[in-house]
Amino acid sequence: MLLVSACSSEQTNTPTGSLPAPHVQLTDLPSESTPSTANPISTDIATTPTAVSTLSSALEGIEIPEKRTHYELNLTLNYYTQYGIVEEIITYTNRSTQVFEELLLSIPPKNYPGSFTLQSMSDASGNPITNYREEGINLHIPLAQPLQPNQTTSLRLNFRLDFPTVEGTFGVSGRQTNLVNWYPYIPPYDETEGWVVHPQQVVNNMVVGEYIVNEVADFDVTLKLTDREELIEVAASAPAMEANGLRSYHLELARSFAFSISDSYFEHEIVQDGVRIHSYVFMEAQHAGEAVTEIAAQALKLFGELYYPYPREMLTIVAADFLHNMEMDGMLMISYGVFDFYNDTPKTNLTILTPHEVSHQWFYSLVGNDQAKEPWLDEALATYHEVLFYQRYHPDLVQWWWDNRINHYTPQGAVNSDIYISGGYESYRDAVYFRGAMFLQEIRDAVGDEAFFAALKDYAISNTYKIATSEDFFDSLAKYSTADLSPILARYFSD
Repeated sequence: MLLVSACSSEQTNTPTGSLPAPHVQLTDLPSESTPSTANPISTDIATTPTAVSTLSSALEGIEIPEKRTHYELNLTLNYYTQYGIVEEIITYTNRSTQVFEELLLSIPPKNYPGSFTLQSMSDASGNPITNYREEGINLHIPLAQPLQPNQTTSLRLNFRLDFPTVEGTFGVSGRQTNLVNWYPYIPPYDETEGWVVHPQQVVNNMVVGEYIVNEVADFDVTLKLTDREELIEVAASAPAMEANGLRSYHLELARSFAFSISDSYFEHEIVQDGVRIHSYVFMEAQHAGEAVTEIAAQALKLFGELYYPYPREMLTIVAADFLHNMEMDGMLMISYGVFDFYNDTPKTNLTILTPHEVSHQWFYSLVGNDQAKEPWLDEALATYHEVLFYQRYHPDLVQWWWDNRINHYTPQGAVNSDIYISGGYESYRDAVYFRGAMFLQEIRDAVGDEAFFAALKDYAISNTYKIATSEDFFDSLAKYSTADLSPILARYFSD
């Protein structure tokens, strides 16, 4: 992979073979009779909270961040010649207590040599900025005047994207163009550590985990297609308003904005509880494209009951033309192989992975975390939400899930590993995803269902729109249980 996926690793060359772990292998599932080494969970969620009637009541008391960064992105895209021209305006407020002499701009497309060309950049007064300093994919931009706390400034950029030919989340495959992490952004600022940016981790030609950390921001995006627009379908993080050949999108309180564009999509949509669940799959997977919306609807219902209703008007599901999965705000990508192997039963990767990716709408999008340093806070939780889904909708397959998803891999490693764990991707997968699910089950067993689900809900609500930490997670647990968790932490966490 050249650009990171939070739910799997991408390869820097064209992948071959079956779907890579952490996902259950498509062609090599152990038998249902495989002995269990992890304790299965009970067959119902006895303490599932009652669904909240309205979003406003569900989110009552949640602090909405003020003076959020605003990204205006105007993209002119030529799909068939594989390039785009972008005008970007970033409006940024210094919400720290520090005085900024410079801003940091991180540019993920620079991970792909030749894919990003900065044509111009200017400050809030329209003065050209040329005296920036490059450091990897980051630009250090000196300010003409120091930016005081609570002061606002802006940057205007014009740049060109030449999409690499790569099967991944940024670039062109044979059947789609993907734009994930496709624009410059200003990273979070930590009062102690400074700008929160991390290097990409590549081991054996595979990127390990996710390295980008984003604050919630607001997005206004326009897209203009310049060639054969009538043949092209656009999947996006938000619904489009179309007029005069221009697609306009507005998305608030999100960590990113993404597109997936193709002339080969079959579309299907259902509506549940006011949420449009929209799938885009390749033509040979039409039936699975319909099925995935039903699975996602079930997941949205369950997680909405556990925490609060999904707060966006649309959830977009895309068949990725590569062999891994990825979550974005309001959108998720699941490998085409998962759709191709769907067999109308819940013993399939589509049923396993859809709830995983849907749960990231809460644990990644709404509740952020540092995915490089503390990836377990979203990936262990997302993996555990798979079994919560089976527990609710397919209780007879809970043991099957443990045997095939977790025990089959005999996972090792510290749950609180970062993406720089020695051993590369498989070590990261085993520790963070698989042992992470085992860890959460043991925590649940130790504190009991009532405290466990109350603590999870408290953690979600208390940290919505924030970047949460492990300390926040355990603080929520401590509110509802006095159980001694030190033996469990000693087994699963490193010092």
